[in-house]
Amino acid sequence: MKVEHEELHGELKKAAMGVGKVATATRKVAHVLHPHFEKDEECALPPLGLLPQLARGEVSPDMADVLKMTDRLKAEL
Repeated sequence: MKVEHEELHGELKKAAMGVGKVATATRKVAHVLHPHFEKDEECALPPLGLLPQLARGEVSPDMADVLKMTDRLKAEL
């Protein structure tokens, strides 16, 4: 997801550098999407990053820190 965000940011940045209606619209889209990307990286990516360990049955006490993030995501959905 992080790689996809970076790729999309790059494409939006390129498209926004121009002039005209497309560039103006791209800047508006980038402005609207930015908070969404930040929220994903703050709340969604850390729990998703634990999935490989959890799939292997590896659980550790420090994983409990992500529960606040998952609770927040659940409440917002």
